[in-house]
Amino acid sequence: MLVLKNLLRRKIRTALSLLGIAIGIAAIIAFHGVAGGFERSLNQYGSQTGANLLVMERNIPDPQFSRLKAEEVKEILTLEEGMEVARAAFTVTTPKGAGVKAGFPALFVFGRNPEERAIARYKNEDLKGRLPSTDDEMMLGTVAAEKLKKKPGDEMDLFPGKTFRVVGIYTVGIPWENVAAVVSTRAIQDKLKMGDSCTMGFLYLKNPSTIQAVRARIEARFPHLIAVKSEELAGHLENFEYIEWFVWVISLVSVMIGGLGILNTMIMSVSERTREIGTLRAVGWSCRRVIRMILSEGLVLSFLGGVVGVILGVSGAELILIWAPKGYLGTFYPPDLFAKAMAISIGLGFFGSLYPALRASRLSPIEALRYE
Repeated sequence: MLVLKNLLRRKIRTALSLLGIAIGIAAIIAFHGVAGGFERSLNQYGSQTGANLLVMERNIPDPQFSRLKAEEVKEILTLEEGMEVARAAFTVTTPKGAGVKAGFPALFVFGRNPEERAIARYKNEDLKGRLPSTDDEMMLGTVAAEKLKKKPGDEMDLFPGKTFRVVGIYTVGIPWENVAAVVSTRAIQDKLKMGDSCTMGFLYLKNPSTIQAVRARIEARFPHLIAVKSEELAGHLENFEYIEWFVWVISLVSVMIGGLGILNTMIMSVSERTREIGTLRAVGWSCRRVIRMILSEGLVLSFLGGVVGVILGVSGAELILIWAPKGYLGTFYPPDLFAKAMAISIGLGFFGSLYPALRASRLSPIEALRYE
């Protein structure tokens, strides 16, 4: 009760300090929630291809910059009996007409050859129409079709000078994949002038238990390539590593500002309560008990700030999804994210109030009682 009473003496100052730490914690929760949603969706995307391994160039910022040559694909197939490969490609284009007017900034385009296994995942109960069977046919995700006002049977100039017929509208469980088009890999190869190279190979093993051995063989034979488990795709993209680094830097800067607010609040609180602390020392309070009191105030303040920050962070992340173009973003809050955020908040409260606590404990009772 004494701790809360002391904090409530200066309500505005306490509220501002609490808000400062809350904003920092909210930044951690919101940024990592959105980044976590993107990471999770990338791994789901890899997993839902049905492939055991994804092969692409090593140390690339984005899959669309990878180049996997046809002769490399042929040699990879000789490394394991019964293995299948599906050649994939990826690019981004800007939709014209209705899409631009609807605030549709980009259309993801996935390359899947009709005769290969990877395209089969789009054939589910939600498919309206059929899968493409030729290189001049395409499918659209439900969100893309809605924004572009397209239905099966319509034609669309997807690339300059290249018209495709929409033969199907698909729905899958990954939001941003529904904001996309699917054409043959060969169509993207022509558009990007890639020759017979693809951006990624989806490998389907006859015996999944050999996955580690196949992975090792591929990377030993082709040091410039990397073979990753399909469900671990995000962890091998440089762009995502940069995003995570940027998110942590921005979040920690925000939190440090909140920590400085706690430090300032506790220093001013100790300064204003010099006579009170002197009286407590004079009636028998030990240095350790004074330190506990000041630290408790800082920890309570930071804990409440952390709780408010978590609420603000989740709310802010969900608001970002509302304001962002439909389908591009999602959120995911790892189980340990809230624990880490609260640990950071409480840690800042402890270190932000440690110096004021030590300063208060060193006050001489006689000098403190003389303080005006």
